[in-house]
Amino acid sequence: MAKNYIPGIITAITVLLFSCNGSSDKTNTATGKTAELIVLEKQVAARPDSVGLRYQLMNELLKNNLYEAAIAQNDTLLNGDSANAVFWYRRGAIRLQQGDTNTAVASMQTAVQKEPMFMEPLLDIASVYAARSDSNAITTTNKVIRIAPDPRIRSEARFIQGLYYSNTNDKAKALASFDECIKNDYTFLDAYVEKGLLLYDSKDYKAALAVFEQTIQVSNTFAEGYYNAGRCEEALGNKEEAKLYYQKALGLDKDLSAAGEGLKRLK
Repeated sequence: MAKNYIPGIITAITVLLFSCNGSSDKTNTATGKTAELIVLEKQVAARPDSVGLRYQLMNELLKNNLYEAAIAQNDTLLNGDSANAVFWYRRGAIRLQQGDTNTAVASMQTAVQKEPMFMEPLLDIASVYAARSDSNAITTTNKVIRIAPDPRIRSEARFIQGLYYSNTNDKAKALASFDECIKNDYTFLDAYVEKGLLLYDSKDYKAALAVFEQTIQVSNTFAEGYYNAGRCEEALGNKEEAKLYYQKALGLDKDLSAAGEGLKRLK
């Protein structure tokens, strides 16, 4: 299965989304709408120029999978400011959440046209290309690496390159991309995981184990690292070591059912 990735950099949109959030009543009313949704609709009607309130309303609509209604709210903002790159990016993000990748990419490309140094839409576009095994993923991420001032964003771009090469079965380039990502940001856990999984799938269990043990060194509360280390130990025939890793993974994340299944296998 092709791997997709949504970049983790904090964006201007993220700030807007959570800038005014408070406690809310999620009880459904007779209309089928949440009480929070009804309140926000009234607030937006009373203050139609408030971008923060409209974004909160969009968030609530998206929580209820009301994508077209959320798009309508975003388009209201665009009607008032069609040059705003953040609004175009938000439109693309909604379509991406909806699963309409073609429209999402088109809106995000418009965001980049409006603001060429807007890195987040470029990363999202590259992620879509990587999931499609489209070489435009490399073209787009190379651009990001060339112009991005933030080293974290450049690491995100290298990680997406690794996913592209993984999806196109170029193991050597995938591993090199993940290594470059880790070199530039040793805390980038996703890069370790993808590297480890590539090695595991290639049946290089010792090398994979070493990678997953690195994730535990980076974060000793990373349940997925313990779980994958357990898988490697199990594949190597080290049952007791595997049990310990599975137990630790479950201790950190009781919902990690795969670790529980591993323990059952080793009884």
